[in-house]
Amino acid sequence: MRKPQGRVTDILSVGTDKSRSVLMLDRLTHIPEEGDMLQLAGRNLVVAGVDGHRKRDCVTALWFSDLGSISNLINERPEELRPLAEHQNRLWVSWLPKAELAWHFKTDDLPTFTRLNEGWNAHPNLAGLSLEQTGNTLVARIKPNPYQYHQYEIVPEISVSFVDCTKYRVTPINDEGWYMGQCRFSGLAPSWGEFYEISGDSRDDLDPRLWIEMEGCGTRHFHFYMKDETLEVKAEDWLMRHEE
Repeated sequence: MRKPQGRVTDILSVGTDKSRSVLMLDRLTHIPEEGDMLQLAGRNLVVAGVDGHRKRDCVTALWFSDLGSISNLINERPEELRPLAEHQNRLWVSWLPKAELAWHFKTDDLPTFTRLNEGWNAHPNLAGLSLEQTGNTLVARIKPNPYQYHQYEIVPEISVSFVDCTKYRVTPINDEGWYMGQCRFSGLAPSWGEFYEISGDSRDDLDPRLWIEMEGCGTRHFHFYMKDETLEVKAEDWLMRHEE
């Protein structure tokens, strides 16, 4: 099983309290919690508290280089901890969480995500998803995002067609649920609110919601995170169109 890890960016004093330290971590692969046991250069450090400032930006399997640091309160004196982070090979910390880790820490066969919506996306506030079956083609109609992609300011609707569709399902996973870890890809997908093709073992069994069967036989796995729901599709191919 892979351990969560992060990089030590700084070790600070807690005001006038010389008995405790703040360990600043970035490049996190998991959010530390109070009671977790950090392991730094052979030392075991119990987390006494965690700053929640940027928790919703943390990931649980991959790290993003642009994340800010998370502060972790440690009941150790700063002067005892600072030497542990002086050398390049001691910048990294791993830990043993008190709670059970997500499934993707327990396998080396992780799925990969390819973002498909280059230059367009669903509306962030009112995607208005509607679905239509035509033979073995599933058509998803949504409102486009005119704020990030200005070329869609006068486009009322875009459609994404899934050709040779085998099955699909709409789950109630929204952005809040994704950041809270309610999706099996929470933190594993690069970011919320995008349209991906997933390759590899996608662990469909971890989501109990039923699929709607269709007449196709495509096996490619498509996953579209929208404002209030997530569209998951198995099909052979996809095509995006828009009307002006």
